[in-house]
Amino acid sequence: MLDEILLLTNGPGELSTWVPPVLSRLRREAPGARIELFLIRDQFAAGTEQTKAKALELDAISGRSELTRRLLRGKAKGRGLVLMLGGAPRDAVLLSRATGYPAFSYTFDAKAHHPGLRAVLVDSERTKSAMQARGVDPSRVVVVGNLVVDALNQASRQPTQPADVLLFAGSRPFAARYLLGFLLAAAEQMAKEKPQLRFAWVKSRLLPEAVVAEALQAHRVQDIGGVGASWEGTGLRTLHGLEVAVLDEPERYAAMRRASLAITIPGTNTLELALAGLPSLVLLPLHKPEMLPLEGLWHWLLSLPGARPFKQRFVRGLVSRIPHLALPNQWLNERVFPELRGVFSPTEVAVAGLELLVPQRAQEVRAKLRRLEAEPGADKLVAYVLANS
Repeated sequence: MLDEILLLTNGPGELSTWVPPVLSRLRREAPGARIELFLIRDQFAAGTEQTKAKALELDAISGRSELTRRLLRGKAKGRGLVLMLGGAPRDAVLLSRATGYPAFSYTFDAKAHHPGLRAVLVDSERTKSAMQARGVDPSRVVVVGNLVVDALNQASRQPTQPADVLLFAGSRPFAARYLLGFLLAAAEQMAKEKPQLRFAWVKSRLLPEAVVAEALQAHRVQDIGGVGASWEGTGLRTLHGLEVAVLDEPERYAAMRRASLAITIPGTNTLELALAGLPSLVLLPLHKPEMLPLEGLWHWLLSLPGARPFKQRFVRGLVSRIPHLALPNQWLNERVFPELRGVFSPTEVAVAGLELLVPQRAQEVRAKLRRLEAEPGADKLVAYVLANS
């Protein structure tokens, strides 16, 4: 029996979709183990992940400072394992070396491998083949399935407020501040063409209320066509009078099953939407590219004083070289979900959204999404790590 299980994660998407199904099964299969979650915040974090993690059945929630202390503590006396559910594999390997526990990592990313891992667990044969092409020993790559499918299956199917169009402004403050008012303006434009459409904003629990209030004022996006809104009961009323329902984050899966369209930004939720079979429009506005976080050293170098114009050019050049932004588009190597990137208006978003609502177009998208053929993975993942620790 294991004495301890150490989980690591870093992002809002992984905390919402990967951690809960794995944690529930670890509790069932290793009931006596102490389970600690390390939230390794980086430039992509929302900053409120710890508050959300408190709703999970954990024995301890820690951050990077606690991780550092654990690295210095020395070998653990009992049996345990380290499992990375989002983040840099090196952190899992460092923790493994410090504790003496074997380390495992789950990923969709063929680049996310480290020789210090006992095994890397992946969603599909596609990811395994991509890792093998990068020189990773295939015997150390184990296909377990897709944890997003588990999250969808585990979610409540209770009816929620009916909505035809779901608006996702992201779970990170920098995104919500700029995107919410922009999405509301696009919704107003769509409603002019189709007044019967019902809209809902799926509000992330990771957004601080101060950020929500700022986003609703829309001061930062008025110059690019965004509009503000005010609370009216439990919903919103936009500047020009459009009523928009507000859905709590746990309602999102039930809402996805009933909606006709989602408008969102790149991230894990594009895969959730794809697996739910919901046609979606993916946006990456570059009106203010200096606000986007970057991976690795570039983020910090281009955040230095005076680097703003360099970062703007760097981000625009980087985005232009990425074939697909949405995860389902990357996996299918086809622009199944339409993508708008660069400088565009709420009106252009509305036009693209209305095109996806045409029944024949929506049917085409749903048919292509069925090619994803993702299978649940939490049971296999937990069985593997417990059997090999």
